[in-house]
Amino acid sequence: QLEYARRYKIMNPDLMRSEYPKFIYMLQDIMRDQVQEQFGFSIKHDIVTVHSVLKKFGKLGMLDDPAMKIATTPVPMLRPHAKLNAALRKKDKIVKEIIQKYSSYEFDKELCESCIRSIDDANCYVRDNAETVNKMIVMLKKYFKPDEIEGPFSLAIDESVAGSRLTHDHGKQFHFCLQSLTLWRNIANEMFRLWYMVEQDILDETHPYEYRDTGQGFNRVQQSPQVYKAMVDIVEQTKEEVGEWVGSDRVHIGDNQVPNGMMFIDKYTQVNRIINPILKTIDAINGPFQKDNSHHMYIKSTFGGCEALKKLILCDFFKHGFDGSGGDNMMDAGSCIDGRLTSAWNWCQNIKQKPFYPIFLLSGFSSFDGAF
Repeated sequence: QLEYARRYKIMNPDLMRSEYPKFIYMLQDIMRDQVQEQFGFSIKHDIVTVHSVLKKFGKLGMLDDPAMKIATTPVPMLRPHAKLNAALRKKDKIVKEIIQKYSSYEFDKELCESCIRSIDDANCYVRDNAETVNKMIVMLKKYFKPDEIEGPFSLAIDESVAGSRLTHDHGKQFHFCLQSLTLWRNIANEMFRLWYMVEQDILDETHPYEYRDTGQGFNRVQQSPQVYKAMVDIVEQTKEEVGEWVGSDRVHIGDNQVPNGMMFIDKYTQVNRIINPILKTIDAINGPFQKDNSHHMYIKSTFGGCEALKKLILCDFFKHGFDGSGGDNMMDAGSCIDGRLTSAWNWCQNIKQKPFYPIFLLSGFSSFDGAF
């Protein structure tokens, strides 16, 4: 039962957003010595991974098999469908060959296939989430240049103007957005490893939590050494990729801003909730809105055309979704690692005040917590 809940939540982060943390907190309390004495046994159990299963049955060599790369790589949406179906059939054939090669009486075919499909599912999840952020990075680079300002579409922000808590010129803000999005993509690529570490930190008896007022209500404040170290490594990786770092590189976790690992992981599993509705609206402007005469005329008369509208939406997001706003003070927002996501959520909360909000509604938008 515990393992079912864990795996379901990890693969569906939008679901059980309140129930699952309560469940983990309950396990956390059960780990207390006085409760353990009453139970007479430990309920703590690590997440079952493919590696742990293969190690148990002496099948770790399967992970190094060259065929596994094809068997666990997501098949892209190829056109025409005949080409897609051929790729899927080839992949299934390779999966069957691996099962035939490595299954045994103890490590039966069903368990072997579950291991292969689990890796494939994880890769699909990571690809979809990382690809969403990649699309936004493409938009940034397509419509804006760090050394060139096109008309009114400057990314420059000034502290205390329009709620901003940072001051960046156009080029500096471009790089600030680029590095923030690159960081989010890198976190998405490591999401399954981070989930594993979060649970290990939460249920670590050597780092008990402190229940106190954090300024956001009473929360369980607990150090998460494994997650913190992993995040520092991801930030360093991002720095190497972008080649230029703007703002603070401080990682908040186990403090008033991000009280514990569970709150950390919940924040970063919601990045797609921010980006997907924006991408969907841009896609609608590119397609249906241009074909519909009434929509096209409305966009032209109000915003100056489809291209100007897309730049307006993206410019506003890249400016005010990354301006250090959204917190009660500079420690809660600003340019730190956590503050960048706080600013983006603050932009989402103010979407109804934007002049392009009707365009979001016409594209089918309901909320950043809705389906898309």
